[in-house]
Amino acid sequence: MSRAPFPTFSPEYRERFVSSGLWLDRTLHDYFDETVAKMPDSIALVDGAKRVSFAAWQEDAARLAAGLLDLGIGKGDIVSVQLPNWYEMCLLQIALSRIGAVIQPMHMVYRQREIESMLRFCDSRAVVLPAEYRGFDYAGAVASARDSLPDLEHVITTRAPGQVSFDDLLASPPATADRLPEVVADDVFYLNFTSGTEGNPKGFLHTHNTLLSVLKRFADMQRQYDPSSADDVILANSPMSHSFGHLSTYQVLLRGIRMVLVERFDPGETLQIVAREGVSSISGTPAHLISLLNHPDFASTDTSSVKGVGVGGAQCPPQLMADIKQHFKVSIGNTYGMGENIVHTRTSPGDSAELIRDTVGKPVPGAELKIFADDHATEMPLGEVGEIAFRGPTLFLGYYKNPERTAETRNQDGWFFTGDIGFVDAEGYLHLAGRKKDMINRGGSKIYPKEVEDLLHAHPAVVRAAVVGMPDYRLGERVCAYVELQEGASLTLDEVREFLKQQQVMMYKVPERLEIVDALPMTPTGKVKKAPLVDDIKQKIEAEG
Repeated sequence: MSRAPFPTFSPEYRERFVSSGLWLDRTLHDYFDETVAKMPDSIALVDGAKRVSFAAWQEDAARLAAGLLDLGIGKGDIVSVQLPNWYEMCLLQIALSRIGAVIQPMHMVYRQREIESMLRFCDSRAVVLPAEYRGFDYAGAVASARDSLPDLEHVITTRAPGQVSFDDLLASPPATADRLPEVVADDVFYLNFTSGTEGNPKGFLHTHNTLLSVLKRFADMQRQYDPSSADDVILANSPMSHSFGHLSTYQVLLRGIRMVLVERFDPGETLQIVAREGVSSISGTPAHLISLLNHPDFASTDTSSVKGVGVGGAQCPPQLMADIKQHFKVSIGNTYGMGENIVHTRTSPGDSAELIRDTVGKPVPGAELKIFADDHATEMPLGEVGEIAFRGPTLFLGYYKNPERTAETRNQDGWFFTGDIGFVDAEGYLHLAGRKKDMINRGGSKIYPKEVEDLLHAHPAVVRAAVVGMPDYRLGERVCAYVELQEGASLTLDEVREFLKQQQVMMYKVPERLEIVDALPMTPTGKVKKAPLVDDIKQKIEAEG
C-alpha cells in the first residue's frame, strides 16, 4: 500500500512567491543548524528536570533521524505522533524534517476510535506514542486496530519498551550527510487537522516555504522590536498536537531562545513553572488564560518575569484582553489566523489600546485581505460585514485526500475563503464577527454571536459564554446564551437583559433564553463546540412543545 499523492503548487504560483522574496526557500533544519552553530551550549528546552542545549538537541535529532531511516521511514512518509508536550516531540519535529518525512500530530484525548480513523485516513507508515499514559493503553489501542491499518508498519513507544522503542532509535549513530535524502523547501512536512467544530475536520498540508515565510519574519521582527528578547523564556502551554502549540518549537530554533515544556496544562502547576523558570512569554488559548487568572494562587505567584502574553487558537474576548493587561501588567497584541494560513493579521506594538482590544490588526507581511459577499465574487465596502478571504505566501498546499474541498475554498484569483465573517474599517484594521455558519437570523435580522459573547464576557459573574440560535416557529431563530459562571455566582435572564441594555445593545440581539452550565463543551484545542449546544436547545424546545 502507498499513501495518496500530495498536491503541488503550479510553477507559476511558486515563481510568484520566490521571485518576490516572500518564500525564503530554506528548510526548517537549515535554520536549526544555523542557530546551533551560533549558540551550541545555550539551553534550548526544559522538560521537567531535563535541560537540553541546542547542540544536544541537534545530536539527538541526528540519532533519531538515523534510527527512523533504519526502519525504512523516509521522504514523503507520514508519521503520526500522539505525545504530550515532551522533549520527544521536539526531537521528532527536527528529525522528520531532516529525512523529508511528514509529522502528523494527534491529540492526547483521542481514543481507539479516533486513533484508528486518523491512522487509516493518513496512510501513516509509523505512529509514535506512549505505551501507556494517565491510565490509558495507547499501544493497546493501536494493536487492536492493526488489521485495519495496512499501511502502518511501526508502532514506536516512548518512555517504555514496546514493538519499537524510541530510546533504541536514539541509540543509533547520528545520520551522516550521505544517508540523508535531499529535502527542499517545497516538500510537505506538516499535516494537521482543523479543530472539527463543524463536525468535518480537514487535513491541511504545509511545506517549509508556507510555514517559515511568516515565522522567520516574526522572529526577526521580535529581535528588532525588543533586543532583550534574545533572553526570552517561553512557555509551551498549548498542546503541541495543535498548530498554535506546535509552532512554538519553530520560534525557539528561529530566535535562539528557551522553551519550557508543560506536559499537561494545570493552572496551579503552570503558575509555579512561570515563577521558577522566570518565564518571560506565556501563550495559550482563551481557556488557558482564563484558568490562570481565576486560579486562587495567581495573586500570590511572582509573575514579574512575564513581558508578553499571546492568545490564540480561538477568538479572544476583549474583556479577557483587558484582564490580562491589568493582572499581568503587560502590553498585549492580537492576532488572527487558522491552520490553513497560519497568521493572517496582527496588531502592532504601537497600536492604541482600543485597536488592540477591538480588532485583530492588519495583514502580516505578504498577506492580502478582502471581505466578500456570499457570492464570493462581490467585494464588500469598508465597514460592511462579509466573509473574510486570505491570499498570501502562508496559504496551505491543500487538504489531504480532498481536492474537491480544497477547490471549494478558493476562487480563480487564488483567494481562500476562511468561513469567518468580519469587516475592515477605514484604517485597514480587521474586526471579527464570528463564524459564518454561526450567524443567527432572527426574522431577517442578522445577529453575530461574537458581538453578544464579548459583552457577556464582561459581566463579573461570567467565566465563559456561547451564543447560539434556537428554533422559533414565527421568527425562524431566537437568541440563546449558554454561560459558565464564576464559583458561587448566580445569574438570571433578567439580569443579563438589564446588563446588555446598559451596554446599549439593540433589543433584537439580547438573549431570550439563558442556560447555565457547569462547563461548555470544548474541542481539544480550546474552542467552544457549538453544535452540541444547538442540539441541546433544539431538543429542549421540542420537549417543551
